[in-house]
Amino acid sequence: MVVWLQLMADRESSTSETREGVRSCRENFSTHSRNHTVLFGFDGIIDTVREMVAERESMDSVSLIRELDTLGTNINDSVASETSLTIEWLDRGTRTGGHVCHLSRVFDGWGCDPIMIGTFGRPMRSEFEDEFAGNTMYSIGEPGMTDAVEFDDGKLMLTQAGSYRELDWDALDEHLGHDELADQLEEADLFGIGYWSMIPNLPEIIRGLADDIWPTLSNPPSNVFFDPADIRHLSQSQFTQGFDALQTLNRQVPVTLSANRGETQELITSGGGSVDGESMLDLATTARDIVDVDRVVSHGARASAMVTEDEQALIETLHIPDPEIVTSSGDHFNAGVCLGLLEGLDAESTVALGNAVAGSFIRNGESPTLATVESFLEEYETHV
Repeated sequence: MVVWLQLMADRESSTSETREGVRSCRENFSTHSRNHTVLFGFDGIIDTVREMVAERESMDSVSLIRELDTLGTNINDSVASETSLTIEWLDRGTRTGGHVCHLSRVFDGWGCDPIMIGTFGRPMRSEFEDEFAGNTMYSIGEPGMTDAVEFDDGKLMLTQAGSYRELDWDALDEHLGHDELADQLEEADLFGIGYWSMIPNLPEIIRGLADDIWPTLSNPPSNVFFDPADIRHLSQSQFTQGFDALQTLNRQVPVTLSANRGETQELITSGGGSVDGESMLDLATTARDIVDVDRVVSHGARASAMVTEDEQALIETLHIPDPEIVTSSGDHFNAGVCLGLLEGLDAESTVALGNAVAGSFIRNGESPTLATVESFLEEYETHV
């Protein structure tokens, strides 16, 4: 009974905080084009979005496997019966992906000036060149290829790695140049880095930034944003090196780390902590204690949280009953958080903005304009 009452109290508290955060975000939000310059590195992927067929009813009609859990059951049944498993999938479109492309796409639509450093092909592949022709782009290798299979309760990512797997500090100098990177950083208001899961040597790059480049900058970015992505396959030594590198860079510039629930839990356990309870706020707090950077954001389907030295916020999401797309919703959340950082919003408003950008994307299946985000915030406020 005591536990139930505490859960109800936490729910009422987060609902009140959500209402205030969304209201404050809406009041401070503007649809005017931004003049921020953002720099993103260092990946590049070509995504093919797919759905899996449960049953083909006719040439033109199929029923889909709607849940990832159902796919797991099918695989287990096949293993148990010692038979092969064949599943048809449907192509729902191809687009550029990865941290660099997803966030650049959103900010480009908001009137900002993205600078993109990533694995776009050498020579640059038309998929990247055609979409981002108006942006400053530097290609440092070959892209990865991903089949993103979507379900109502999650997604399955099947990836053929690009040359970002071999990217390290020396390779970045060879293919771009440390001096060129420094020049581009001088132009940027925010620097986004991702994904650690795909670039194993990212800690070495971050340390190089902290030791060799940041001290030389006269006008560095005000914020660094870091997205680790799915890091479950990293070794303990890689986690130790990564935490140390992030802390080194954080001593020179505020670092914001953003991760989903599973990624946050992995950061905690890999750092020697324990995952207690279900609260996103508790997860973000524990992760920040371990990673030891200025801000940690943890985002999920029901709520998202941000923790800093002076602020904490737990903001519930607006439920989207019939999602158009879920792949890269986390990147869209991150774009909203980055905009909140650039605009100087407080923690509650920043997380609410992240939820709104992601929610609008999930509902409509395309990166939202500022006007679309504003409309979503208005609806968001009336339903919390």
